[in-house]
Amino acid sequence: MKSIAIVRATDILKLRSTLLEMNRAGIEFDGKPKEINPASVEKVLSRPSAKNYEFCSLAPIIQDHGFSQGIIKALTLYSEVLIIDESSELFSRFSKLIQVLPDLDLPSYKEGKKQITAPQEKPTSVYLGVFVDKKVQLHTISGKVNDGILRHADSIGVFFEPQDGSSPVFFTWHDIKKIVIPREEKG
Repeated sequence: MKSIAIVRATDILKLRSTLLEMNRAGIEFDGKPKEINPASVEKVLSRPSAKNYEFCSLAPIIQDHGFSQGIIKALTLYSEVLIIDESSELFSRFSKLIQVLPDLDLPSYKEGKKQITAPQEKPTSVYLGVFVDKKVQLHTISGKVNDGILRHADSIGVFFEPQDGSSPVFFTWHDIKKIVIPREEKG
């Protein structure tokens, strides 16, 4: 891995199209692109985006920054793509994350129609990214109900900050029975 692409999009199909277009143009990925929360990326980049990105991926790239950047500039993309080279401080931070982040689960299409897979082949996808930094009620398998703020959600689980001020907790999907998102009161 000589560079990393941060790909952010407003919807999953735009993200998928951008990654496919990058690959067709000659950019080779060093493994599968990884799923990451867009809010987390914005915090690390420390520059707020004008768009409200709901999907984000880190893609490790075999080619160097110059080669990849040259290809990206020539493409018409549906997402924002930022290439980071290995001399950057962000490169070391994101390369460590790539090792632990889950693979990006993209919808697959065949001849314009969604390909149907057997239930045992594909896990249920749950996207709670739009509810990050919102108050929720988390019910665990053990029957405990936790009130607090959802700080991060991905395919492994959720990072939850309890309302009572105790330490934040990471719950895996195996521990969670349900997450209740309270309705906003109109007034």
